[in-house]
Formats: sequence, C-alpha cells, structure tokens
Amino acid sequence: MVKASIALVTGSSSGIGFETSLALARKGIDTFATMRTPQKGDTIKRIAKAENLPITVLKMDVNNDDSVRKVVKKIINKVNRIDILVNNAGYGLFGALEDMTTKEIKNQFETNYFGAVRVIKEVLPTMRKQRRGIIVNVTSIAGVVGIPSECIYSSSKFALEGLSESISYELRPHGIKVILIEPGVINSNFVPNIKFPSLIGKKSKSGRLRKNASFSHYSQTIDAFLSHYYPLMKNAPSPALVSKNILEAVKIASSSSQCFFRYTVGEDSKSLATAKKDMSDFQLHEFITKRMLE
Repeated sequence: MVKASIALVTGSSSGIGFETSLALARKGIDTFATMRTPQKGDTIKRIAKAENLPITVLKMDVNNDDSVRKVVKKIINKVNRIDILVNNAGYGLFGALEDMTTKEIKNQFETNYFGAVRVIKEVLPTMRKQRRGIIVNVTSIAGVVGIPSECIYSSSKFALEGLSESISYELRPHGIKVILIEPGVINSNFVPNIKFPSLIGKKSKSGRLRKNASFSHYSQTIDAFLSHYYPLMKNAPSPALVSKNILEAVKIASSSSQCFFRYTVGEDSKSLATAKKDMSDFQLHEFITKRMLE
C-alpha cells in the first residue's frame, strides 16, 4: 500500500466500516469515511483528531444516485484520485420469503446490492484513467452458502459475489483488482439493525424479534435459527478482525499480478465454505440443518 493512496469506505459510522476506516488511516492512507447519517460520525472524528489520522467524514446515501455522484465528485475534485473502495454499507433482512412484502425485498437489494453497484460505477472512470485501483466488496458467508431465515439477505450477497467475480475480468486490463471479504457472524451493530417482515413482528431494544399478532407458517424454522444465532453473536469476533483482513487483502492485492481475491473471515465462515466445497448438496443441507435448526 502506498501512503499517498486515497480510500473511500461506505457504512463507516460503526462496525466493520468504522474499524476499516481507522485501520486504513492508521496506515497513512487518506480515508473518506462515508455514512448516511453524519451525526453518527462523532466518534470516528474524535479518534481521528486524537490520533491525527487522515480521515474525512462525508454524508453519502448509497441508495441515492445523486448522493453517490456528488460525494465521489467532491473527492475527485479535492484529491484527484480514488485508489481503494470498500463497499461495506448494508443490513440484514431476516425471515421467511412468504412473509415479506415485495417492497421489503427490494429495499434489501437497494442497499446491499445496488448501493455497491452505484459506488463502483462512479469510481470506475477515475480508477480506469489511473490504471490502478482496488475494489473491496464486503459480502458474507451467506453469499456463499444459503443460510436458513436469511433468504433475501443471502440473495443480495450472492448477487454481489456474482457481480464481483464477473467484473474482475473486464477490470483486469485496466489494472483494477477486486476483493471479496466473506465474514461469518461478527459481534457488531448488525444484530440491532436486523429487519424482520413487518407483517410478523418488530425488533425489541435488544435486537431480538418481538412478534405481533400475525401468524407465520414458518415460525418454527425462524425461531430455531434465531435461538442459535443470538447466542453465537455473544462470542463472535469483533469487526476489528474483518478490518484486519481487509487491510491485509489490500496490501497483497497492491503488490500482486492477480485480479481477483476471496477471503473468508471467522471460523464459522471458514467451516461453512469448506463444507460447501467438500460436501455433496445433500450432505451440506443436512449439515446446516443440524447446526442451525436443531
């Protein structure tokens, strides 16, 4: 990594984006930490000031074309380049497909998939002219293996995985590299921000599903999954583990002739990725059923 590099990170108010922005800046990389609600950037601003880090907090809504366009243009006008893009903004919509409205499904894709597409499209002209750039897409092990109760979240991450693999071919001649980061369960603000189908229930202050009077035919499956998921979260690794992997991935990509990289993060992610590789479809289905639903 060159210290004169410029990085753009989405979803930087907390969690993985927060830690990644700090990690890049601590390596001397000028980092633009973007977030939809800049009021949530007070903590990262305070740390940046205390440590004299090159971090600039900017308001950007990845769901809005104009917002993304204006922010990228602002960065280019100020520093004339973007070398590293980390697409991290996203949230989880959990629940059964039949219980979800089409609007809820579209909203999930709007942020997790189209949000990343918007930012990639805006930075590509600059990276192409530079003949240099690294695009890091934070997906999930749920983008590698279909996870119970995460059908739409998994779908959005599978879509981003497919996009990343495909564009790596067209970007290779222009010196642009693509990295996939696939975390497992991470102890972050992801859980409090999980959304459930509005017809079935709402979150409590703890982030758990608080059911309403509506009936779901899939409650048994959803409840079984959540009974495993919430306890697992308590002992899950912190977002700093993901930022450490992102930093290492960027370092390797910056000095490699390869154009595409994939990293699983966390023991649960690694074990599921290995299971999918080594098991038959039937074996994998049984493995996940016993691990997450029994």
